[in-house]
Amino acid sequence: MNSRERVLAAVNGKACDWVPVMFWLNPHTTCRLLSEYQPGRSRLASFMGKWAWQRFSRRGGMEADAFSRAFPLVMEEYGNSEYVLDLGADIAVLSPDFISPSSFIGSIRFRDGGMTVGGPFGGTMSLAGIYMHPLEPAVTDPRGLADFEFPDVAEKHFHGVRQFRKNHPSICLLVEIGAMQQVLCDYILGMQVFMLALVDYPREIRAFMERMAVWLENIVWLAADAGADMIFLQDDYGCNGRPLISMDMWMEITFPQLSRLVEASHSRGLPFMLHSCGYQMPFLERYVQAGVDVLQSLQVGAGNDLVRALEITRGELAFATGIDVQRSAALTPSELEQSIQDAYRIGSASGKFILGMTHMLQHDLPIEKYQMIFQTVHQFQE
Repeated sequence: MNSRERVLAAVNGKACDWVPVMFWLNPHTTCRLLSEYQPGRSRLASFMGKWAWQRFSRRGGMEADAFSRAFPLVMEEYGNSEYVLDLGADIAVLSPDFISPSSFIGSIRFRDGGMTVGGPFGGTMSLAGIYMHPLEPAVTDPRGLADFEFPDVAEKHFHGVRQFRKNHPSICLLVEIGAMQQVLCDYILGMQVFMLALVDYPREIRAFMERMAVWLENIVWLAADAGADMIFLQDDYGCNGRPLISMDMWMEITFPQLSRLVEASHSRGLPFMLHSCGYQMPFLERYVQAGVDVLQSLQVGAGNDLVRALEITRGELAFATGIDVQRSAALTPSELEQSIQDAYRIGSASGKFILGMTHMLQHDLPIEKYQMIFQTVHQFQE
């Protein structure tokens, strides 16, 4: 079986030659792996990654200047598409140009040792550590949500997706369409204003979410036309041990729109993968109800349990999980290896399982842990 056939078979609960694999890398991790673990097939990307990692490291890592901390971000698309294939993954993840990190280079500004960039939905983002965080939201008053205009998205924004599809016809290609609830609370309103607006302005929030779903539905169709094998929505619904908002609120404002996007994906014959961080157990039956095909994450440290999740979903939902990124720093290499083997044994027995990372693999692990992770996974592919 090729990678595309393998992944789609696993999603549908059909027999595979081996369990498919999904790697997901923080861009700084991509640079470190290119420098210290394994170069990619692209000499240019390998050179850029090695240079970026050496500059980041020599200038203090997390204490380095803003440019040294920010430059590796341009490696995100390469790391999670071309490079993960070099590492043995079956799945590549790409984004349309309007939300990819490299599309905002022109809006970068350096001032007083810091860096800001224009956000994809307006407002301003700033560099905090190695990640971009909202600095100024696009909308300051929830009553102004009705006037918010979503950015135009067209076929031209999917050039990279089409090119990858042409170059890699046998690889399973996930196309990220962005987020929904997370965009509203993190970028458009900001977390505090969003939380208060759920109580003070519920109609405005619901109306905005409905408009956003229509906008995202169009992106699903464009992604399908560009050659996606699966639609990928990243929308965080959980914290540690509890949902981010009440289940009643989530059912009212988010669930209908999630269902709409799943239906749009299925209407084009594509499975739908949801990435959601934090505690997921209360959502599982609702994901099945919405028709979600794959849940990616299921972090153990947030209170999730794969055995119980499989019991709740009764074969109606595939899981992409098992490589515990959140706890990897605290576990010894042997403990981390055992946790991967345990998750593989439990998940593979279900028949609807992708061995994947619970989030982006971080850049600060001892090199022997990276070696152990990839060597352990490769054993399952023999």
